[in-house]
Amino acid sequence: MENRLTERPNFKLAIDDPAYFVGRNQLLNEIKRAPCEIRILLGGRRIGKTSLLHAIQWSLLDPSLDQANRTFPVLINLEVEKPQGLDNLRYIMIARLRESIEKWQNIPGATLREMYRSYLRQVVDGEIGVKFLELINVKLKVDNPDKKRQLIHDDFRQAMLKTINDLKHKQFNGVCFLFERAEFIARQKEWANDAWSYFRGLKDTEVALKPYLGFFLSGYRELKEYQQEVGSPLLNIADISWLSSLTDSEIKALIACRQKSEEIPISEKGISFVTEWAGGHPYLTQQMLNAVSNKYLAGEKIRLDQLTDELLQQHDHDFSVWWNVAQEVGGLDENARKVYQILIEQRQANVVSLAQNSHLSPMKTRHLLDVLVGAGIIRKLDNGIYKIGARLFEEWVKQQPPGFH
Repeated sequence: MENRLTERPNFKLAIDDPAYFVGRNQLLNEIKRAPCEIRILLGGRRIGKTSLLHAIQWSLLDPSLDQANRTFPVLINLEVEKPQGLDNLRYIMIARLRESIEKWQNIPGATLREMYRSYLRQVVDGEIGVKFLELINVKLKVDNPDKKRQLIHDDFRQAMLKTINDLKHKQFNGVCFLFERAEFIARQKEWANDAWSYFRGLKDTEVALKPYLGFFLSGYRELKEYQQEVGSPLLNIADISWLSSLTDSEIKALIACRQKSEEIPISEKGISFVTEWAGGHPYLTQQMLNAVSNKYLAGEKIRLDQLTDELLQQHDHDFSVWWNVAQEVGGLDENARKVYQILIEQRQANVVSLAQNSHLSPMKTRHLLDVLVGAGIIRKLDNGIYKIGARLFEEWVKQQPPGFH
């Protein structure tokens, strides 16, 4: 039993094992058919944005994918890289791209899962990108004590053309940049619009590059509201997709996956409990399955009422962040919380009803509902009706003291 827990992935982190990724098939298929596009993936904390970026990465690396659509992916976490300007961002893009290529070409042939897991474990020389740029006679501009690298457009263009040509010999037909935490750029008032305009220019006017470049940006409210308020030239032409809670069929597939991999028998009552109380939220579903699995492996009797109390305590901090108790940038605002509370009372409603009861415009209400759906705490039905999603989160909100809201 202990081995099963040891082998189980840490579901508090993004899923990077294809064997444990469930759902998002329609979106993944769209991306595989047209990887050289501009897409924005929006969703709340722990809704699975990073897991989806990993899934895009291994899908595009799949040797069985048609070469016409097989585009080399490079995942860049902007909160980690913290580019200091557009020139520095260009350098980071090339450096991480070359490092990723170096990692991939050292992977032996095997199943896609084995190849991708091996790829993630690879460690390459941090100067791969620098060495490559020196080989093609790109002059690196270093103008500060920290030696932050910078690339002007002409040098970036030259490096990209050389890399794309190299990739064609490796059965790839372009490059797809996957930007995690893209709201980092939206916060850079001095150069954010320059960056968006630059990416759009690469797709609009760079004839030699645009058929071979894709840009995917993931984020939440800040990224969406930046587009609405500022009118970003890039975001205005992007294909925007909101991630949401899993569908009923995806929930069943996820539970079946965990049952099979961990040999955990879950009764129909247990499945109904997880489905209702997690509401299809990917993170909550995984954590509730962890709780059920742990009790089974420990030989403890599973009491659902007791389990609910334990889960509420376990996720108190998560829910405080989701509700945005600290009123941080990017979380739920007062109006979003108001709409959610009205939905708690009505259980399900359409935009018109929620707008009337919240005294907000239908357009504003629709935007807030997108945010709540993207947070995974409410669900949108096919007929345009919205309903409460994760009951565990709803119960947490109800248990807060007077004046909390």
